Parts: sequence; C-alpha cells; structure tokens
Amino acid sequence: MSDVIFERSRLTVEGETFHTARLGGQDVILAVFDPEAEPRRRRFLRGEEATWTLGARRVGVRICPADLDNLLAFDRHVALQRRLVALNREAGLWSGLGTGNRVVVTADDVADLADATTLGVFEGIFRAMVDSPVPNWFIQQSIVRELIPEGVDPADFPGIGHTGGYGPRELLRSGLFAFASLGGYTRLPHPIGADADHAIVAGRDEESLDRSLALNRTAIAESRHFTKFTVDTCHLFDFPVSLSAAERRRLLDTFKGRVFAIPNVLEGREGFTYTFDEEEILRLGRKYWRACQVHKELYDFVARLKGEEPFDYELSLDETPTPTPPRELLFYLVMLEEVMGIPRGGVTSVAPSFGFRKRTDYEGDPRRDLWPHVNECASIAAAFRQVLCVHSGSGAGVETGKGPGVDQALSDATGGHIQLKVSGIYQEILWRVLADSPLPEARRLFEEAWERTRRVAAVVAGEMPAGEGDAWIVEAVRGYGPQQAHLARALLAQADPARKRPDDDFFRHFAYLVWRPLRRRIYATLTRPVWDQYAEAVAAYTRMRLGGLFGWKDRPSST
Repeated sequence: MSDVIFERSRLTVEGETFHTARLGGQDVILAVFDPEAEPRRRRFLRGEEATWTLGARRVGVRICPADLDNLLAFDRHVALQRRLVALNREAGLWSGLGTGNRVVVTADDVADLADATTLGVFEGIFRAMVDSPVPNWFIQQSIVRELIPEGVDPADFPGIGHTGGYGPRELLRSGLFAFASLGGYTRLPHPIGADADHAIVAGRDEESLDRSLALNRTAIAESRHFTKFTVDTCHLFDFPVSLSAAERRRLLDTFKGRVFAIPNVLEGREGFTYTFDEEEILRLGRKYWRACQVHKELYDFVARLKGEEPFDYELSLDETPTPTPPRELLFYLVMLEEVMGIPRGGVTSVAPSFGFRKRTDYEGDPRRDLWPHVNECASIAAAFRQVLCVHSGSGAGVETGKGPGVDQALSDATGGHIQLKVSGIYQEILWRVLADSPLPEARRLFEEAWERTRRVAAVVAGEMPAGEGDAWIVEAVRGYGPQQAHLARALLAQADPARKRPDDDFFRHFAYLVWRPLRRRIYATLTRPVWDQYAEAVAAYTRMRLGGLFGWKDRPSST
C-alpha cells in the first residue's frame, strides 16, 4: 500500500502545521514545526520527533499515532475550535441528521486497502454535510448490536458485531480520523456529534436483565467520549414487577387528579390535554416501571462517566410491535422525571414508534395517519425540553427516503424541529455500487454476497439447517423481532438466482449479515473510482433527505 498525506487535513496553528496521513499501513498525525521555536500545540500529541536540514533550513517533524487519545487531544487542544460536542445541550442545536456508519475503515484494515485514500462511508456523508447548515451526528452505530465492546467475548452474546468486529473506541477513532482527513477542522462550518446508539437492554427475568445491563454498562463505559447516548429499554415494557404500597402511592400522587396541558409545537394550533384515572395509572405504571428504572440507572451511569462534560441522552421507544400512543409517551416522560428522578433537561430527545419498519416504506397515508401522530408526540417532547427523533429512517430504496411524502410530513408536523437517524441504507448503497461497477472483481463480490445472503435468509426462514458458526446469525436476526423468519420466507420466494439484483428484497433485508465476513476483501478490492462512485451516491442520498426534512437545497457537489 502506498503512503498518502491527506492534503485537506492541513491545519496551521501557532506556527505548527498538522496533517493526517497513512504511512507504512498506519494512520498517523504529522506535525511540521520550526525546531528553534518553543513547542506549541504539538505538545498535546504523543509521538516521536526528528529534525532535518533542507538546504539552509532546519525542519522538525513529529509523527504521532492516530489513536483515539491523540485524535481527542487534537480535537480538544490542537484545533482552533473543538468540533466534537454534545449538539443539543452544548451547542444548542436541536434538529439534525444521524448518519449511521457501517462501512468503516478501522486501524486493522489500513494495511490491506487497495486504495490508501479511502475513508469508507464518511467521505460521502461529509460531501453532503460540508455545505449544509444542518447539524450531523457524523459518527453513529449501535454499541451493543453492531459493535463488539472491548473485553466482551462475542461467543457470550451471539448476534453482536455484525458490522465488522470492532468496538466503540475504534468507531470513534476512525470517524475522527476521517473527519480530520476530509478537512473537518477547516471546511465544516459547525460541530459534529458522536452517538453511542442503541444501548439495548433486554431480559425476561432479573437474571437475564442483569446480564444485559452488564453488557450495556461495558459498552457505555467504552463509549465515554461519545457525545450522545441512545438507550432502548422498550424490551422491558410489561416486565413483571410487583409494586409496593409506597411505589403505588408515588404513582397516584404524581398522576391522579392532574390535568396535563401540552401546547402544540406548531404556533397557532390547538394543544392537547391528558388525564389519567387510577386504573390506568397503575396499569401503565406496572407496564413501564422496570424500563424507567433502568433508564434512571443508565442515565446516572453516563452522568458519572461524563462528569462535568455535557452530554445528550435519548430515549428509544421505537422497537415495539405497535406505534406509541401519545398519551403513553406523556406518561412515560412524566414518570421518568417525577417518579424516577431524571432531571428536567437531562433527556434531550425521544424516539417513539410511528410504525416504521426497517428497510420498508411507511405503509400508511403520510398526511392522514402520520402527520397527526408525529405532531402530537413532537408537542409532548417539546413540553419536556426534548426534540422528537425518528428511527428506522431508511425505506425501500434510495430514491424517496421512507416513501413519497413522508419526509415532508415529518417536517411539517414538527415545524422542522426533528432529528432523523439512517444507517443501513449506506451499506445498501455500496452493494448497488458493487453490482453496477465496471470493475469485474467488484461485481463478483456482489454476486458472492447475494448467494451468501440467500443461504443466510434460508437459515433464518428455517428452510435450511444452521451450520457450524451460524448461531450468531440466528441471534442477530432475533434481536430485530420474531417476525424476521416469516419475512425471510416471504422474500426468498421472490428471489431469482438468474437475475441477481441489489434491490432484491430478501437481499436488502438480510445482506447486513454477510457484510462482516466480506468487508476485508471488499476493502482489498475497491479502487479509487469505485470509492468515488460510492461517495457520490451516499452524498446524493443524504442531500435528498436533508432537502425533504429541512428544506435545504444543496449547492453543486463539494468533493
């Protein structure tokens, strides 16, 4: 692999010039300086120095490993302005796009790259965001579903780590390296966030819940330098609890006889009023008790990790079989604050379920069905100083987001005060690029992925016995709900091996399961023209979502 210096990373501060680079198969930060001058900001970076005489001039170079510690130091102490921040609580930015990163070049990948300049999916995301005023969680993955925290044996938790086998620290490192290499410290007009997404807590009883909590605490601790923490406890709804007399009294004292008046998030529109009788109070209290308790435990855990440093905290309620009733969302938020004790403003965003399914367009009428639901939930969130976040934002293809009219309905119902997360679509775009590539090796990789996915889907559907090493696949799919086996059976019936297409529905839904075993070969194959094609396709999709949600019309492509 050839060495490369990322020219757009150039940053000159107090007489010292910094670049990111790949040298000898490693990511590094270079600092060029005058050996006669006092060390300035380079002193914050751990590395080795040498000096040379070039003609009549002496030049010093400090070579620093681009590990997470040095990249954080670069962000906090070298750059003119810190860029990695809590976008809600610290920067006061309440709308934006979370771009999940599954096509990530890790430190272990660098030596085997066919193209030393590639930065994976981050290139396309950056192209879209560099000219946009819309805030961006530039770094985002599920820390216990897609990643494998350090010190965790994936054999103990089958199903985790399908994006590549690395952990939260490496995701943050690779994202910050890409951000600096693309010119983030000189070209991007606003800060970025890093979302430790979907810490998913589950359990059928206290023993299994304790095991899940231990995994999530490990993942969150490794993610301490992220700026946002998204925690999902919806798998604990209806967890069996026996409320004490004191706990029942706390619930009744909080809700009984009280009228909750919620202004509409849209000025001039009628607001909402809620009351709860004793039977409903106790029923909902039991339904949500353990889920809310766990949120309080993990919120406090994050607060201790972060100390005085601001952080954003998001409630995820979206992975439920039915949409979230707005009155139950209100109950949940009141219960978290007034019964469990999470401080007002501690939770910055909330993601209820609107009936969105992953990789599927919205199935109702955006105006008739979605708009009122979103408007009411956004109004409730705003009353608690939170912003509405929409998960599972990718639809059935790359052309229309979640379906025609959906982004506009989401924007109109919230007045543009909304956050959206997308993720799997960026992996789907890469499969499309491989399938259409003039590079024969790229097309062959797609066809192999298609065949592997067909076999995996057959295992999920129960049409083929699981082979050695397939247990993790079954568990990974189970994490997305029991309907996955039925979905696999239905979609496989439509597959045509004679016409392998990246938009075959079974492939779109299950190809994420074959990404990990193929990713190193993909990286060792793709050339710069293919990566450019991918980056522009990612940028085009991202710009389309920015336009639909936030009305932003992009300028000509910045590369």
